[in-house]
Amino acid sequence: MNLPGTQRPRLFLAATCLAFAGLLLVGVAACGDDSAPAPTASPSAARSGPGTISVSSSAIGGQSGRVLLVFAAPEGGAPRARACIPIQSDRFTAPSTVLTDPPASQDPCGAATPATKLPEGTYILTAGIYAPPAQRAEVETKQTVRVSGDTAVEIDGAALSR
Repeated sequence: MNLPGTQRPRLFLAATCLAFAGLLLVGVAACGDDSAPAPTASPSAARSGPGTISVSSSAIGGQSGRVLLVFAAPEGGAPRARACIPIQSDRFTAPSTVLTDPPASQDPCGAATPATKLPEGTYILTAGIYAPPAQRAEVETKQTVRVSGDTAVEIDGAALSR
């Protein structure tokens, strides 16, 4: 094909763009669609048995310098696991934190202890804001958590905010 000199660069640019768009589509198709629902687990693969509880929170406002204490206890029982998370800013989001065994001392923020493996069952998760050395929470929330394998829970930070 014999084109005038000004048409050749335009044709080359158009062909290059089409080739790039084609490669882009092939790349997207090869990677798959991440928005597609994950395959459903078979009943035999369902989580069950003992597990840990990991807690995180949505934003907690106005509580900088205080401590977020989280306790897990069976209904009507004593706490079996805890987390002590220092609040480091006025708009703080607690990172995922695994509840651990209560320390031997009375200080819930005492020595580091291993992650608590709780028996399968229902637990009351109590999250409170404390201004050390206070023994009572300034504000707290409670929620029921079902442990059946490892469990992740998000605490409502708005309910703990000032």
